[in-house]
Amino acid sequence: MGDTRMNTLKAVGLLVLASWLVAPATPAAAQSPAAVQSYDGSKPLLCAMMAMWECDGTGQCERRPVESRNLPTFVIVDAVKRTLIGMGPSEERRTEITSSTRLDGRLILQGGDSGRGWSATIAQNTGKMALAVVDHDVTFSVFGACTPR
Repeated sequence: MGDTRMNTLKAVGLLVLASWLVAPATPAAAQSPAAVQSYDGSKPLLCAMMAMWECDGTGQCERRPVESRNLPTFVIVDAVKRTLIGMGPSEERRTEITSSTRLDGRLILQGGDSGRGWSATIAQNTGKMALAVVDHDVTFSVFGACTPR
């Protein structure tokens, strides 16, 4: 019972952390137009995947290196061309962005690849990113940051 409660607390903590990472530091009205436009998807972004948690179907979550699950360390997000390009050490992987929208100061992207769905949110004023990859028996929560390319 204690392990289940601890896993639940970890999962809630991850959700709180994710919402904090993508929350704007200042109201949109107080931001400079240049800062808001920098991460709005109008230009390609280079994003670094910095931290990852893997959770299984029982709710057990563990922090893992991004590379441990063959995820790229860097991703190029091109919302205009609707592509996400993973830059791995030995290969380049591409996937289609099937949905792209701007909502409440965030760029929200979604797609799917290899039987998994994914969703990413990038704060338009900071470039901070949260990404979720979902399979039938495991989820990955990845946190990182983006910069205009």
